[in-house]
Amino acid sequence: MHTKACSPKSPSSTDNHDRRGERRRKIDLLVNRFLNGYPYLCRATNISRTGMRVVPLGEPAATTRFMGLQFQLPGSEEIVTASGEAVFASGSRGPVGIRFTRVPRASAEQIGRFVAGRHD
Repeated sequence: MHTKACSPKSPSSTDNHDRRGERRRKIDLLVNRFLNGYPYLCRATNISRTGMRVVPLGEPAATTRFMGLQFQLPGSEEIVTASGEAVFASGSRGPVGIRFTRVPRASAEQIGRFVAGRHD
């Protein structure tokens, strides 16, 4: 029997193992990501109650760790606002994993309903 030693994966690994405990939902929506006070358009590819993954669309190479976010979830007319911290980045222009650091109660409730599949 061949066994393979476990070793840490690099941040760019495409492993299907999800070490995060929060339920996440795939999405395809546009997000305003504010870096140093300037808005840049990104495409969100998934969201959970605690964060989201975005792909930058034409913003300058960024090393900004903290950011503001604005977006509208499908089926809602409300604007969701949040502050976040980049916890993963695939290169200077690749996908960015963002952990929400501050989310107003109304936005948090809206994200929670969306992730759970409820749009009431």
